[in-house]
Amino acid sequence: MNNKTINTENKWYEIIWAVVLFTFSIALVISLFAFFSSKSGEFPVDDLSDGWDISFQGKQYHDVSRYDKRFSDLNFKRNDVITMERRIDFSSSALDDDRVTIRVYSRLSSIRVSIVGLDGRDRLLYFYGYDKGYSKTGSFLGSGYHFIQLPQNCYGMTLKIIEMASQDDAIQSLPEVLATPSSHAMEQFARDRGPGTFITVFLVMAGAILTIISLSMAIVDRGFIDLCLLGLFSMFGGLWSMCALKAIEFLSQDIKMDSMIEYFSLYIFAVPLLALAFRFLKKISYAVKVFIFASMIANAAVLVAAIISQKTGLANIDFLLPVFHVLLSLDAVVMVTVSILRWKKASLSEKICEMGIYGAAILGVVYILYYYLIKRHDYAPGIFDNMIMPLALLSMTIFFLIAYIVGIYMKRIDKTQRKRLQNLAYKDDLTGLLNRTKGEQMLSQLGANGQRYLVINFDLNFLKRTNDRFGHATGDKYLKSFAGILTEVFSDATGICRMGGDEFMVAYQKAPDEKTVQEKLSQMKKLESKEEGSLPDGVIIDAAYGYAYSDENEKATGELIYSIADRKMYEMKFESKKGRSL
Repeated sequence: MNNKTINTENKWYEIIWAVVLFTFSIALVISLFAFFSSKSGEFPVDDLSDGWDISFQGKQYHDVSRYDKRFSDLNFKRNDVITMERRIDFSSSALDDDRVTIRVYSRLSSIRVSIVGLDGRDRLLYFYGYDKGYSKTGSFLGSGYHFIQLPQNCYGMTLKIIEMASQDDAIQSLPEVLATPSSHAMEQFARDRGPGTFITVFLVMAGAILTIISLSMAIVDRGFIDLCLLGLFSMFGGLWSMCALKAIEFLSQDIKMDSMIEYFSLYIFAVPLLALAFRFLKKISYAVKVFIFASMIANAAVLVAAIISQKTGLANIDFLLPVFHVLLSLDAVVMVTVSILRWKKASLSEKICEMGIYGAAILGVVYILYYYLIKRHDYAPGIFDNMIMPLALLSMTIFFLIAYIVGIYMKRIDKTQRKRLQNLAYKDDLTGLLNRTKGEQMLSQLGANGQRYLVINFDLNFLKRTNDRFGHATGDKYLKSFAGILTEVFSDATGICRMGGDEFMVAYQKAPDEKTVQEKLSQMKKLESKEEGSLPDGVIIDAAYGYAYSDENEKATGELIYSIADRKMYEMKFESKKGRSL
């Protein structure tokens, strides 16, 4: 199938690809969810929130909870250190009989975990973000969970956690610390993330599959660009959400790299979203088009600037987050305003797309409020990261996919209707052949591919006599019979046209040789005699013809070759004397 056929005649396969790939991704993620659900069981978990001795900025606090309001807005500066100590005694007796792993969350800070024995000796278990002197700060350390296995027989000893801020505002509250059996540490981690993990996995997988497949198909058909953009939005949105709820730590526990991926995907996923809006929303003003395009450039520029600053050490990758939030807010306001103003004029696919835009705008605003009002003070992933954000991204992806499918369907219906109208405009009502308008159009296009072409003209003899003797109804049958003969004999032609009352034309874009043409004309004569039996006695089916090849004239055009064939046809008509018996 050539490119033209793919682009203009058959759009259904785009819908099939989109649905099949999305369904495959859903089935795979459901299988993973079922597998992990079958493996989960009941096991003890101890939230080590109480009983801490805290020291920072020269102050000491004894036997306090991490939920104490005094620790809800610490507002640490760079290099500030907080020390937390707690006696190891678990509320669940089941933890006493198993190796225990503690899970500690840190945000943009170094962390050192040790055990202080009964003899006062400090035994290092784990450190992150420190050099050998335990004093490294200033670099981007990311945010995430640390899993530290406690030694056996540590009951009654003291757990000591030291955290140092690598930049201002890195530490806002005391870290979450949980204790679980070592054999079930990751199962508990997975359970805490629940369905949100599987939604984000689905978004990433579905997005990656859609992107890879549609990108390769877009080489053949540009219609797949929309599907590719949808895949990029799903992939980067899902990747950001996966990193935000820290589900990426199932795959990698490199906290710095995981956080880099989080910011990278956050900065970039708005670009395919804006590109989708640009392509879906038709007949928007020039000013709005400029704004969307400029916003895509600005978002891409934020990403590039953040990467360069991180690589060169000028600033950490998160320093442009406020700029990104401003861009996101402007995008939300403009896109929602545009969607509302043009809602009545929008097509069905555009309205579905705009519903996805509303969801994106709401999510953007909620995310910004959540980040500045809640997450900066209690930075461990909460319900927004675990459920609301993944579900919102999933619903937006589904809205855009439905809009894409509906858009393809509507284009298909529109093209079918236009093709039907075009056929009516180019069809001869009596014979069913192409009409003169289409014939003239065809003549103007002959030779466009540089190949040798052929034009054959026909003129019916005795049509006037048939009309006079038997009436126009019989004359019409005569015309239909001859049209049927031409259709059968010249079925491989580029086009067969009725050019006038009793004039017909057959055109070949790629000309057959003269021997083939003569064989076809002989076959036509035999069919003429055969078809006479279906008409009243005395009606003779007979046609004069003339044909010309494009190489018969150096300045050949379709119209000129037609006139040469027409002249030859009339020469045949009058030489046979039949032309005088009309």
